[in-house]
Amino acid sequence: MSDLMKEKVAVKLCKCILLLCVLFAQWGHAEEEITKERKLKAAYVLNFIKYMSWPVDSGAQNEFRLCVHSDEPFYHFMQALVTRHNQGANKVRIVVGHTLQEPLCHLAYFQSSIEQSLIQIRRAVVVVESLDVKQVHAAIRFYTQAQKVRFEFDIAQLAKVDVIASSELLKLARIIR
Repeated sequence: MSDLMKEKVAVKLCKCILLLCVLFAQWGHAEEEITKERKLKAAYVLNFIKYMSWPVDSGAQNEFRLCVHSDEPFYHFMQALVTRHNQGANKVRIVVGHTLQEPLCHLAYFQSSIEQSLIQIRRAVVVVESLDVKQVHAAIRFYTQAQKVRFEFDIAQLAKVDVIASSELLKLARIIR
């Protein structure tokens, strides 16, 4: 793939993320307590769902379960993003819940590690906020490079939960095999 095509895909994804962040600037409480970097990560997580395919028998096509293990400001910001998403003409309805309280997760986001085994994430795509978070079965990890938020995909972990990331999304990621 040419550098021009990669740049076009990156620009398209960044525009979507920027639009989501701008749309939620009015959400005062969560806005004041969360950094721009973490807002960007929340927007990326929501966009990951759009560019990934879950198995038909997972139920993700009807009601997608997004589980979050984080501080309250991030959790509330993610809820606001999802509420806005669900108000639009999107095919999939997303439900946000706390990781420890949900019976099932399709995607689980971790701000910090949990050492105990969680049955609700055994078939989930696990996303961690940074390379410092050592969560078992992490498939997507955020990191910062040259003051920019980046992410890496562990293809083997995605394969274990039968989830496929689109080629457009993988072009933007650092790949771990």
